[in-house]
Amino acid sequence: MIRQCTQFLSFLLGLILYTGVHVSSTFAQPVITLEDAYRSAVVRSESIAIARETLIQSEGDVKRMRSFLFPNLKANLDYQRRRRSLESGSFLLRSKSETDFNLILSQPLFTGGRARSTYREAKLVQQKEQLQLNRTQEDLLFEIAKAYYETLKAQNNVNIETKEVERLTAHRRSAQKQLEVGESTKTAVLRAEAELSDAQADLIRARNNVMELKDQLALLAKIEGDFTLVDPVPVSLPERPDLEWVNLAHEHRIELKQDDLVLKQANEGITFSRGNFLPSLSLELQYRWADQNPSTSFLIKDDRLAILKLEMPIFEGMLHTSELAQARSRLRQSRLQKKQRQDEIANQIRRARLALSSLTSELKHLIDQVRFAEEAFSLASRQFEVGLGTNIEVLDANTALLDAERRYSNTIYDREIAILQVKKEAGLFSPLTQTPENSH
Repeated sequence: MIRQCTQFLSFLLGLILYTGVHVSSTFAQPVITLEDAYRSAVVRSESIAIARETLIQSEGDVKRMRSFLFPNLKANLDYQRRRRSLESGSFLLRSKSETDFNLILSQPLFTGGRARSTYREAKLVQQKEQLQLNRTQEDLLFEIAKAYYETLKAQNNVNIETKEVERLTAHRRSAQKQLEVGESTKTAVLRAEAELSDAQADLIRARNNVMELKDQLALLAKIEGDFTLVDPVPVSLPERPDLEWVNLAHEHRIELKQDDLVLKQANEGITFSRGNFLPSLSLELQYRWADQNPSTSFLIKDDRLAILKLEMPIFEGMLHTSELAQARSRLRQSRLQKKQRQDEIANQIRRARLALSSLTSELKHLIDQVRFAEEAFSLASRQFEVGLGTNIEVLDANTALLDAERRYSNTIYDREIAILQVKKEAGLFSPLTQTPENSH
């Protein structure tokens, strides 16, 4: 009977374990890689969609401005009816009903370059909006990368805090045993319990921090539901002198490309302002068909007309002169703004590379610190267990180990972010496309 009960309990336990594993695998959280987060944001982000709509609007402006370069053809039909006609002697001055049809073709022949300048400026605006869309996407993906690594950092801190709780739990048991055999005091046990309680509180805060950072990542990348993260492939960065990084930034930074377009816009503004001083020439062709009932004595049933119009500005109160001066001032301002941005970018690259260099150097020393701290804690724990060490030595060694593990873990992910920061400052951060650095 006992054997049968044992077999039944074993079967029941196995069934429960199998069911638990099956349920946990069924409801396993999906794994989101960094590339998954990138692609989700590109498809679902409102900020990218807004920038894309602005680009579509600029494309409409290009079509609208181009329409002014083509002939304009319009037609109109009028019908008038009166109570009675108007006569004077044997002449009919006004008919009782009239029908007029007009077909008008107008074409600007010369506008002093203003029409084409406006069209070219609209195309420049379109190119700027395309670059702005790329810049919006780049900025968002960089924020997602930082949020992703910050979340990984927080997850690893949870693991560190968990090991901290396990170490202090083991130390509390050791202190309790030492108290039972009379080789320790109640104060040591109470201190161990206090340290353990504080570590458990840190673990709770670390887990809450992970949830907050995951929420922030989900908001940026538009990820729905719960998920888990995995460490991406470590990022690499080739060694280059500062001047080469600056030259790469001048070639690839979106902001500088936008500044170049602003310069071209300023030049188009000067071209447009100069066109105000030149005459404009336009051609208009008209066809008119009229019908009256009854017909008046002066009815022209079919009429064709060509109008060649020449307009020449004589005096406009210095309006065009001031507009030209403003356009030239905008050009000088645009040049100064581009030079200022180039200097800022060079400074940003230097700061990003210094930050990366500091983290790289620090990481090499932190590896040794973690190893030394682990050995020191292990030695202090063994000495305490045999009565050769004190409680304070164990807790101090644990604190040093915890600090070294935290700094080492944080520095690993901070260094990955620093590498991405250097790439971004140089205009080489394009995670979803072929990066320009591969061709240099």
